[in-house]
Amino acid sequence: MYFKKILTMVAVLAMLCGMTTAVAQDEEKNEGIARVAFITAKDGHAKDLEEAIVKYHHFMGTKEGSLRWAWFSIETGENTGKYIARTGNHNWADFDAEHDWDKESGEKFSSLVQPHIASVVVTMTRRNDELGMWPESMEGYQYFSVSRWHPKPGHGAAFNKGLKKVDAILKENGWPDYYRFYDTVSGGQGNTTMVVSPRKNFADMAPKEPAFWDIMNKVMGEDEAQAFMAEWGSTYESGSNMLIRYMAEQSDYGDDK
Repeated sequence: MYFKKILTMVAVLAMLCGMTTAVAQDEEKNEGIARVAFITAKDGHAKDLEEAIVKYHHFMGTKEGSLRWAWFSIETGENTGKYIARTGNHNWADFDAEHDWDKESGEKFSSLVQPHIASVVVTMTRRNDELGMWPESMEGYQYFSVSRWHPKPGHGAAFNKGLKKVDAILKENGWPDYYRFYDTVSGGQGNTTMVVSPRKNFADMAPKEPAFWDIMNKVMGEDEAQAFMAEWGSTYESGSNMLIRYMAEQSDYGDDK
């Protein structure tokens, strides 16, 4: 059974990191699908894993049509010390692509990277293009705050209606931070919406003005704002939050070298 589990993990990761597909470049012209892998290194293998993925990505940088995976380290929360590998801005059909070097890349991954991995959990997410505010350029952004919300069964429509209302109010009244929403479409536990907010450094995480409640109270009045938030809050449960850090070296494919 243990051997079978290892073989399954190798097959999944080979598919994740060696799958061939054209990378969608324009966020406005794709379905916003991302494949996300939550990776746990074997005890004492974190540094070895980070070094191995650099070598593997440089190997894959020569493969036409290969996926580009961004790596992140989890800095806070219950999964501190683990990793996230993500390839985004895809159409569903991108993951059906095949090329003549798939076997070679899978074997390379299995020999170079897999020996340092204890486990991996894969999810698929979809970007919500209707809501949120996002920087035109991600240059300088190192950290991302990720929070999970779980809309209650039967409350999805009310949750989305309230979310759209809050989003419109923030956009129209000078909310000072960027944010974006993603829905888990496969591999999650129940309904899950994630709100992601980028930060350039720790100083960038300090509260800014105007504050959330300042905006809501100004637009709706204190009593109405509190009543609205109480009603909307009843449509979902707050989940976990974590801070992740972008790993530039592990995300580099050596294309310019």
